[in-house]
Amino acid sequence: MIDEININFDVVNGDWGKLKAYGLAYEAVKITLEKCNKFNAEITIRLTDDTEMRNLNMKWRNQYNSTNVLAFPINSNINIPQKSKHIGDVIVSYSDIKSEAIERNISFEDHMIHIIIHGVLHLCGYDHIEKKDEIIMIKNEQLILDKVGIKDPYVSYI
Repeated sequence: MIDEININFDVVNGDWGKLKAYGLAYEAVKITLEKCNKFNAEITIRLTDDTEMRNLNMKWRNQYNSTNVLAFPINSNINIPQKSKHIGDVIVSYSDIKSEAIERNISFEDHMIHIIIHGVLHLCGYDHIEKKDEIIMIKNEQLILDKVGIKDPYVSYI
């Protein structure tokens, strides 16, 4: 079997259509999956709005607020004879990314790429519940962002 990475973009909010960074997002996701040793994987990146994000956050996390990203990994405990290469979905909210980028004085595209990488790392099993795990996740984000030419968002540029 030949290793193959498939990344599907599901654009459900018209504001995302104006974006010019899909190629960069694809490269960042590909690098992230390779970092996670996922060389035969498929994921979906759903680009949505805060209304859908708020509804998903309430349904799955019991929190009625929007958030910048949600990650839904495929449950590997399900007994499927023919294993799917689909490892999960990353959902990203346009308005949350936009407001955070403005607040932090960074480009929308750079912040979007960072948040997508963050979501994909969650699909790969990374989390930031414990401080030591958060440090590992941040280091991976920094490494991947550097590979695609995006400044480290954890460093203040004055």
